[in-house]
Amino acid sequence: MSSWPSSKATRVLAALYRIGWSLKRQSGHMQRSLFALAVFTAVLLVGRTEAQSPQGDATAFHSKVASLYSFEPHKLTSQQIEAKSKVLDDFWSEVKADPKRYLPLLRNELRDDRNSAFFSYDGSKLLLAISEERNDRAVALEAIPRADLQGVQHTDYLRTVHWFARSGFHTTKAALRILDYPDFKAFIVQHALTLGQNYSLIYMLFPMRDSDFVPALIDRLNTETSVVSQKSILLALWYSMTAEAKAAAARFISDASKSEEARNYAKELAQRKASITSALTISTAQQLKEERRKVMYRLSDEALLEFDSLTLKLLAKQ
Repeated sequence: MSSWPSSKATRVLAALYRIGWSLKRQSGHMQRSLFALAVFTAVLLVGRTEAQSPQGDATAFHSKVASLYSFEPHKLTSQQIEAKSKVLDDFWSEVKADPKRYLPLLRNELRDDRNSAFFSYDGSKLLLAISEERNDRAVALEAIPRADLQGVQHTDYLRTVHWFARSGFHTTKAALRILDYPDFKAFIVQHALTLGQNYSLIYMLFPMRDSDFVPALIDRLNTETSVVSQKSILLALWYSMTAEAKAAAARFISDASKSEEARNYAKELAQRKASITSALTISTAQQLKEERRKVMYRLSDEALLEFDSLTLKLLAKQ
């Protein structure tokens, strides 16, 4: 005995066949009318079934993402950006109105690195807006570094990655992305604080433990060609106060193929000394590092001052 058709669409067509067979026993106009009605109904059912299927949803959603995000903001005029913003606002509203349906679709699109660079960032922010699941936040963090930061507000990027870092996520990949943009600059309005690439990098990394990011910084220093970015890496390595970081900086200083400006900067960092008063603490180096890490949860000029003060105490223990 043959098995029953497996898909809904196939079952509808099978039912249509049986209807057509039974209508052969009808006669004349009634036969033709009833058969036409059956065909029309079946076609609607098949179309509706396909449109509501998971595969149909995924295909339609991918097409929408590809169409809506087929641009990069930094290549548009102000008028074009305004028009695109309205369209994307509608898209956000649609997704937020039905998260149960759209969450799995959005996750899949963010895992697809073939989508546009801007979607990697904007889509990630949308995912963060509709889900508080840690796994979803991890999906967003993985996608964010694929963004072209020419088309993303630097302050928003800093705040987003910093939020991840102080929430216990590993942000090294997202933080190191700014090394591709020597002119990266963020402005913290509440504190009238401007952060260049160097201290933006510090803020994205130091809410984590240094073991999470020092190896990646050393690897990047070995290949980095931008003097600005080299100096940002050297500063972060100096702040880490680890043996591996010091060894990497020493190798950099002795490498004649590196720029003189960056090598001199590395020398200046290596020669910094702590004041006598900085040594007056009973805290261990590990306790100072932990205290300093928590200070970096706050984005402010006061936090930076505390960070530097604790760094000097740590330096006194070297």
